[in-house]
Amino acid sequence: MKISCLLVLVTLLLIAAEGPRKDAPLKNDLDKLRGTWLTVSLVSNGKTLVDEKAPPKEAATTKLAYDGNKWMVKVGDKTVASGTFKIDSTKKPKEIDIMDESGMKNDKTKLGIYELDGDTYKYCLAPAGKPRPAEFASKEGSGHSLGVSKREKP
Repeated sequence: MKISCLLVLVTLLLIAAEGPRKDAPLKNDLDKLRGTWLTVSLVSNGKTLVDEKAPPKEAATTKLAYDGNKWMVKVGDKTVASGTFKIDSTKKPKEIDIMDESGMKNDKTKLGIYELDGDTYKYCLAPAGKPRPAEFASKEGSGHSLGVSKREKP
């Protein structure tokens, strides 16, 4: 009886030690960001550029696409910016660094904060060379860009 209980316990420990099943991948923030996001609101330096209450114009629809550590911004069918990014989801608020096409942290790097809530992605970016925002706000004179995007449905 003791041996069969021990065998069951060892078997359960071995199964648990294997970690998560392959069909249940870990969902970290990098995985959650992957995909295309439609901009529903955007405020830059205190001025509203995209209002979620106004219907979007088809040609002016702004999309953010994330894949691995790469990002791209498209307006309509045209890619207007791209580069790499890195995140730190252990910070409060979570941090994001947006680098230009070179992928190097330089004077074009924008420091920001972000949050993910289901299919909603909210971010606030400081102008390149300025300190990271401490809150999700874009007040006139701050230069901060505050955006809210919704995951594009396939």
